[in-house]
Amino acid sequence: MRFYVQRYFTRNISIVFKYRHRLAGIIKVMAAILMIWAGLVTRFGEPGRAFLDYVSGESKMSKGTLGSTDKRHFFKTIFREVPGTFELDDEQLKNLQSLLLDMLKDFIEVFEEEGIFYTLSGGSVLGAIRHQGFIPWDDDIDINMPRRDFEHLKEIFDEKLGDKYVLCAPEIGRGYGMSHVQIKKKNTVFKALNELKMKDIGIYIDIFVLENTYDNAFLRKLHGYRCLFWGYALTCKKTANEYDALLPYIGYVDALKKAYRKKMIIGKLFFFISLDALSKKVMKLYSRCRDDNTKYVCIPSGRKHYFGEMYLRSDMNESKEATFENLKVRIPKGTDKYMHVLYGDGYMEIPPVGDREIHSIIEFKL
Repeated sequence: MRFYVQRYFTRNISIVFKYRHRLAGIIKVMAAILMIWAGLVTRFGEPGRAFLDYVSGESKMSKGTLGSTDKRHFFKTIFREVPGTFELDDEQLKNLQSLLLDMLKDFIEVFEEEGIFYTLSGGSVLGAIRHQGFIPWDDDIDINMPRRDFEHLKEIFDEKLGDKYVLCAPEIGRGYGMSHVQIKKKNTVFKALNELKMKDIGIYIDIFVLENTYDNAFLRKLHGYRCLFWGYALTCKKTANEYDALLPYIGYVDALKKAYRKKMIIGKLFFFISLDALSKKVMKLYSRCRDDNTKYVCIPSGRKHYFGEMYLRSDMNESKEATFENLKVRIPKGTDKYMHVLYGDGYMEIPPVGDREIHSIIEFKL
């Protein structure tokens, strides 16, 4: 009996390996069908909206403060008090913010020297206009940068910043597996749930690349649905790769375990491609539109993804000056519209303690 079972599994595994390219093709066809279906029902009914919410990890945002129904916000707050994690105390947070500010000064000096356009992004913009610096409980800094300028940054990074920092990006690999970019400080540690199997786990500043998007509405939607699908596939693949390491932290909360298990199962469908290869595929797809003069830009790697973070180029690729902890910085020209998209009408209001986004950390060293 044991012989027949072994032969059965050996035979089926060999068949899967033999036809792996066909299986990959079938998955791509399925993706195309799902994207077309999503487009039709999004145009004609709520089921399409639900599907896009599922694929992009996005849900309707309330008109209150901080978009508490945002799924990414859910994942940033649900880990509080999970065994094995901790939140920074006031002294640790103050020291971290001081280090992040020093990092930002280093980066801005290089950006200005090299003519690289940037603005602050997300919560860092909110901090600049609401607090003239860090949101008091914030533990990171975010930057937006057009694709063309980020390509320039990659070219000069090792020479200008490589002695102190590591550049982590989808196209660089090293098991990074995330769709946005991070610059990490060497010889430091900031290990959270996203970094369980990463090679580079230093304290970081996030960079969200502003991608061109097509003026043609059909091409824009096609590009958008493909970005949503493959971006979600990358998230699921990373979850599948790290699921064994995640289990000790997610097993205590049923909602977390269910969400991560779903992603793990979907991620295993992409067995035919490595995490690094899939990351590079996603980056190429995000940056497919090379026209730097289109009306709109988008941030596929942002918290509201492709369609949720589509902006007028004039609002995001032009900037104005602001103050961030006594440092002169750039923020988007269309900051008010940007903040409304991310945080709702009440973005200038201070959210209640339980609704504040704070990273739960596993390991920390300055």
